[in-house]
Amino acid sequence: MQYLKKLQLEFVKGEFKNPIKGQVREPAQIFSVFKDIKDWTKETLIGVYLNDTLEMNSYEILSVGASSFSVVVPDEIFRSAILTNSQNYILIHNHPSGKASPSDEDREVMEVLKEQSQIMHRCLLDFIIVGDGAYWSMFEEENGKEYI
Repeated sequence: MQYLKKLQLEFVKGEFKNPIKGQVREPAQIFSVFKDIKDWTKETLIGVYLNDTLEMNSYEILSVGASSFSVVVPDEIFRSAILTNSQNYILIHNHPSGKASPSDEDREVMEVLKEQSQIMHRCLLDFIIVGDGAYWSMFEEENGKEYI
């Protein structure tokens, strides 16, 4: 006789402290929480999951790559969004080079994820790149300063 595997979701305390109380209003708030990834030597992709009123539900380290790239797996991003019942998500990653501007590959990933997000009924709210003491935000480039 074969048994089915049971899925068990467990939330644990993370290493980042969240000073944001209530609604996330702008990219600078997300940067303030995750700015220390600027010092990490490998590109790391973090998914930040928000509910429909833009309050943070959770975050997850989705990928750790090399010094100049990391892998983005859409299935992992959407799995976490669905399991945390998050309608919105923000991706944040570092550039160990210190440059907070997007590469051509970053821009390609953003476009693919925007399209797939519509299919999955989720919203890629922002894609933030952290460099030395600064950040770049897809949302700010396209829409302005505040999410709401």
